[in-house]
Amino acid sequence: MVQKHTGYALVELLMEYGVEYIFGIPGGQTLPLYDAGYHYRDRITHILMRDERNAGHAACAFSRISNKVGVCDATVGPGATNLPSALGEALNSSTPLLAIIGEHPTTWVNKIHNGRASQGIDQISMLKPLVKRLLFAPRQEVVPELVKTAFVEATTGRPGPVALVIPADVFRQEGQFENLEFYIDKSYSTYPVHRSLPEPDRINEAVKLLKSARKPVFLTGGGAISSGAMEIIRVLVEQYQIPLVYTITGKGALPDDHPLNMGVAGIFANTPPAETALKQADLIFIIGSKNSQSTSFAWSVPTPQQKVIHLDVDPSEVGIIIRTDVGLIGDAKLTLEHLHKAMMNDSDSIMFSKDWLVELTSKKAEWETKKNELYNSTSTPIKPYRIMQALNKTSQPDDILVCDAGFASAWGAIYYDQKKAGRSQLYPRGLAGLGFAVAAGLGAQLAAPNRRVITISGDAGASYDISELAVEAQLNLPVVNIIFNNSAYGWVRWAEKAWYNNSFKASELQSINFAQIAEGFGCVGIRVDKPKDIEPSIEHAFSLNRPVVIDILTDSESTPVVR
Repeated sequence: MVQKHTGYALVELLMEYGVEYIFGIPGGQTLPLYDAGYHYRDRITHILMRDERNAGHAACAFSRISNKVGVCDATVGPGATNLPSALGEALNSSTPLLAIIGEHPTTWVNKIHNGRASQGIDQISMLKPLVKRLLFAPRQEVVPELVKTAFVEATTGRPGPVALVIPADVFRQEGQFENLEFYIDKSYSTYPVHRSLPEPDRINEAVKLLKSARKPVFLTGGGAISSGAMEIIRVLVEQYQIPLVYTITGKGALPDDHPLNMGVAGIFANTPPAETALKQADLIFIIGSKNSQSTSFAWSVPTPQQKVIHLDVDPSEVGIIIRTDVGLIGDAKLTLEHLHKAMMNDSDSIMFSKDWLVELTSKKAEWETKKNELYNSTSTPIKPYRIMQALNKTSQPDDILVCDAGFASAWGAIYYDQKKAGRSQLYPRGLAGLGFAVAAGLGAQLAAPNRRVITISGDAGASYDISELAVEAQLNLPVVNIIFNNSAYGWVRWAEKAWYNNSFKASELQSINFAQIAEGFGCVGIRVDKPKDIEPSIEHAFSLNRPVVIDILTDSESTPVVR
């Protein structure tokens, strides 16, 4: 029994649900959360961030690496209005998140309009479209029930963010909380919680269609990784010699050097063998992907002539955009395991084309040769290909790479060699907003303290969340942050030239010395302007066991997609 304010009950419940960290910024309305958190500081840690949006990104990264619910907090008004970018990222990327948000006292309902109450705004209407569920606590006694509901909503079905809004008077109210254990179900501490299966007839239909194909291909999305389906995917790929391509967030279904892994496919990030496999296949087996604009080449793939099997945990995704011959609604890992058994029990022979696999293997070899040519550049300003080569040479199998939006995501998805299956790379593909990598990098490092974390950002993206270097320094997190410094919004610069014949200069930025800025935040700053210094700088950065910024002067003309 607790006889203190609501914040104590909230924190006790969070601890029971396995929450280790809360990322956020305090305000007067949310101070009960901080009071209780300080009381239990030996069991739960609050990470004081510099921006609420970054708090959401850090919680999002923590969730993706730990498979737990990430938790962030924000106060009323400007605290809440800073959250939408992070909530949108979590919603579109199906990331379990709990955002605890302060609100003005319940009796002030008529005083919020037009900011009559300081910082007042209709934040409920603003937040609702950005979360899977918004929960409002009008009275103290409903808070424990709402906490349980939040964890159930965040982790079940298609995972996503939940907002719990607590008015200041409810937060401060003292009272007795009896039977808190009634609201604790630790099975909702991690995800996935419930693994569902399609009907057996649907699985058998998928087997028949797959076995009748000549040129099948697997397309893995982020749902395959969240489900932990990597091992059964490897078994199917190797046993039946089915080539695999992946979306940016589906990277990690197989190691990149696996002979049947053709790479990433899409408009924004693309490798030639993956594009060939996806466009020439007669059957595309989509696993945990939502048929996004990029991966489907603006919804031109699959074509009407290609057969489609679509497996997803969310029934609203299957068949909504792309015509589907067989829809499988269920957990990726469990469904593929049952499909594998059905494949082995089915008497129909397999007629997959060996010539097509030879062609794809040749395409992959050509692409590897092309990449090596790009890697060997010695020109200055430094071409980003050369940085990616250095990262591949110095990285270890358990390293985590966190990429910002824009071209940084494409550099990582196309050129970074993931050495083992699993989620070792994080991308902001839910909303594709700049200012993700630094904040997400510190969240990833807290989720995996024994793994090395590398972030890559452009100078434009780094400018959004560079303040979180102060948090890395304060916590002495050994994150290595690499900035591709080309004094431009790189993707916008490419679009200017491609679409408007470079008729205006919307993308140009002033030159910034990020190494000096890093030193001011208490990190180590290293500036690199020669290709030969990249690898030694990365190796030195990791040897320091401190937060480091490597500021690399890059050219503004190179683009990651080479066709």
